[in-house]
Amino acid sequence: MSESLPSLRDLFEQALVLAPAERRAFLEARCADPDRRLNVERMLAADQNADAELLGEPFDQLLERIADPAGDLPPHGTCIGPFTLIDTLGEGGSSIVFRAEREQAGVRQRVALKLLRRGLHSADEQRRFRDERRALAQLQHPGIARLIEGGITDSGIPYIALELIEGQSIVEHARAQRLGLRDRLELFIEVCRAVESAHRALIVHRDLKPSNVLVTAAGDVKLLDFGIAKLLDGEGDLEDEESSTQHTPMTPAYAAPEQFARGQITTATDVYALGVVLGELITGQRREPGDLRTPSSQITEDMVEQARALSSSGLRRKLRGDLDTIVLRATALEPERRYASAGALADDIARHLAGQPVAAHPPSRLYRARKFVGRHRGGVLTTALFVLAILTSLGIALWQGGVARAEAQRATSVRDFLLRVFSAAEPAGPRLAPPSVVDVVRISIDDARRSSSLYPNVRIELLGALGNVLRTQGKVDESIGILDANFRDATTRFGRSDAITLNAGLNLARALVDAGKRKEARALFDQLLQDDGHVDPDLHSSLLAASALLAVDRFERERAMTESEAAIKTCVGDACTEATRINALLARGNVLAGFQQDAAAIAIMEDALRAQRVLHGGPHIDIADNEQGLSRAYRRLGQLDRAEALARDSLAIVEASVPDPHVRRSDALDTLRQVLIDTRAFDEAETLGQRIIAMDAATLGPAHPGLATNQNTLGFTYMMDNKFPQAIEHYRAALAISEGIPDNQRRSAIYRSNLGVSVGRSGDLDQGMQLVRTAIETLRGLPEPDYDQICSALEKLGALQRASGDARAAVATFGESIRTYEEKLPDAPTAWRVVSLNGLGRSLLELGEDERAADAFKAALDNVSTPQDHVSPDRIEARAGLAGILHRRGDDRAARVLIDQALGESAAAQGRLSTTLQAFVAGIADTIAKP
Repeated sequence: MSESLPSLRDLFEQALVLAPAERRAFLEARCADPDRRLNVERMLAADQNADAELLGEPFDQLLERIADPAGDLPPHGTCIGPFTLIDTLGEGGSSIVFRAEREQAGVRQRVALKLLRRGLHSADEQRRFRDERRALAQLQHPGIARLIEGGITDSGIPYIALELIEGQSIVEHARAQRLGLRDRLELFIEVCRAVESAHRALIVHRDLKPSNVLVTAAGDVKLLDFGIAKLLDGEGDLEDEESSTQHTPMTPAYAAPEQFARGQITTATDVYALGVVLGELITGQRREPGDLRTPSSQITEDMVEQARALSSSGLRRKLRGDLDTIVLRATALEPERRYASAGALADDIARHLAGQPVAAHPPSRLYRARKFVGRHRGGVLTTALFVLAILTSLGIALWQGGVARAEAQRATSVRDFLLRVFSAAEPAGPRLAPPSVVDVVRISIDDARRSSSLYPNVRIELLGALGNVLRTQGKVDESIGILDANFRDATTRFGRSDAITLNAGLNLARALVDAGKRKEARALFDQLLQDDGHVDPDLHSSLLAASALLAVDRFERERAMTESEAAIKTCVGDACTEATRINALLARGNVLAGFQQDAAAIAIMEDALRAQRVLHGGPHIDIADNEQGLSRAYRRLGQLDRAEALARDSLAIVEASVPDPHVRRSDALDTLRQVLIDTRAFDEAETLGQRIIAMDAATLGPAHPGLATNQNTLGFTYMMDNKFPQAIEHYRAALAISEGIPDNQRRSAIYRSNLGVSVGRSGDLDQGMQLVRTAIETLRGLPEPDYDQICSALEKLGALQRASGDARAAVATFGESIRTYEEKLPDAPTAWRVVSLNGLGRSLLELGEDERAADAFKAALDNVSTPQDHVSPDRIEARAGLAGILHRRGDDRAARVLIDQALGESAAAQGRLSTTLQAFVAGIADTIAKP
């Protein structure tokens, strides 16, 4: 392998340290190309001249030009002319750009406000600032950020107000949007047209680079920063700038050779910069100054391809020829060899896109003939095909016969496989019972693996479907082995981005989720979504929906919200099947419910339920799943009758659809169990809880996170029934399972907090409070803190502190919970704060601080979201607390109204209230009733 040439930067830096007499010999030995050697010599000369001029300026004058750092940035809120500074957008060597706004006649206008730095008000800087304003005033083009106004403040600060452009640099935009080559070239043509408009106004930009070419969210190009533009009309002071200033402003990576040599600045100077930007836009990497290689030769196989829509080989093939020639002409070292204008460069790119000969290519008959064929491929091919048709007609007939035979063989192989599947259910010998679904599926999997007649794609699709059946039948670990092997086989045969592979991966990811292997599932979903080319809307929506549901389980709030919304948008119109659209709706509903947005979730899931009943025409297991989600959401909103009806209907469908034991039976039973807890039907709830745990142990295994969740729920059931020893036993069991699961710290903290409450209420308040404090520390230390659970744990800690007699500590803890809601969860439902407000009120009541306690109870009443015709324990507690305060103030009439309301709602609860709340209300009622 030949040694690669040193870059211009390496040559320059190595020559720079040598004595002037040694440099020529060094360059002759290391740089055989005369053009490259000339460019290095120019860079060395420019460096030497710059040093001499800089050191020639008196030191006291240099000090005067150094800006005061403390004075560079006016504080936000400062008024500059009619504008108020909001924040800083960027800083340059001589100016600072702020986001600013003004309001006129009730209309608010935001601008980019450019201020000259303090300490840089020399004649040159002021002239350049003034000429930028004059240049912008002459430019009227949709691709150039327009001047709004300019002036000088009363304190002598010059400013320019420009159109505020929100966007990315053209290179970042192309990379982020993964634009194809044609889209990039069309975008670049718009840049050239904007530059051409400036040239027609006799203005050269002189600092064209990606950061000065922005693309808005709407895809519009905007040219920025004419701060060092040169006016070509010879008017004004700028024409003498090169002789009067000590430094030529430019960006070296995009500057033309004549800018280094301080030669004449023309429109060709901007053409050179455009050529560098074009090379970076189409290859993903910037050309070094003086680099004479073609863009296609810069593309290597090991380059990162995420920034481009084509592979390395595909991009190299498209750049070779016209685009190589166009970039080399635009970046020629001599100005006269470049395009005459930015418009000429744009025209040549447009000719390339139209398949016409480009001006940059040397004239050639063969080249023009090739372009002609490219433009008129249809006519040329028609003529050629007419000649070939006679010769190939017999071959076509034979080929069609071969295709028909191949399709017949494929259909026969699928038919034979299905017949073998059905025959597996037939009696073949003595049996204790007919074969189950799982038995038939296992036989079919073995048959599909052994069959030599099945096409590879058919085998992979069948094994994916059969493995999925095993998963839904509760054989999750067995299904993972089959689906993992199937996914690897698909990847090897068809590649990572093929729809067959992606579907196989989706089946495996779902099985990993069911097995509680969330970390492995997340890694697989990330890979699938990266490889997905969005070609199949049904597949893309299904991937997003499944990934969003996993994000809820992992508490990835933003990801869950974004992906579930994208899953629905993918199915707009008729893009997806009805089943996929319903699946996307259910994912969105479950995401919203998972983050306590139950009212919004119910609206979406009810819509999905109606669509499901039309689609399936009767009871279906998917309908049962949706009814479970709806039941949980209605229960959290206090609508227990609707919640129980949905839970029981779901359970009936599941029990008629799957065997016992089964993981889906466990989920359906748990949904009903949750309603029974809220209705205080503890005996039935505890019986169901024990049944659920036995079923989970049989179907999921002893270390599954689902078993831990249901151990925790059974512990909660016993705690609500004041059976603290049993509650502690099951909380400890949940925690033991959870702590053995990777990436499960959040759930472990929740279980520990619940355990702390039970330990405290059983009599050991110190240990209980310590357990809750440890849980709070864990929740706060998560990469994405779960503020909802933090507040819940603070509420538990406050209740234990109040029970221990430390009402002042309880006041502080409840107050912290309320502040956390307000600061970290401002958009959360107001009802979330009610428990803390009531706890704060009761703690203040015990301290005799009636005024503050009354404020807390009133706030609790204002925040209760449960309708008046539904029982709300929180509303009962707040009314009773207020009644007690009014009684102590001597306002028995108002106190009796409130306590009667609390007692009436308590009676309507029909024994569903906790014993502690019942005791609190009864105590207030007895106090008020006494004479």
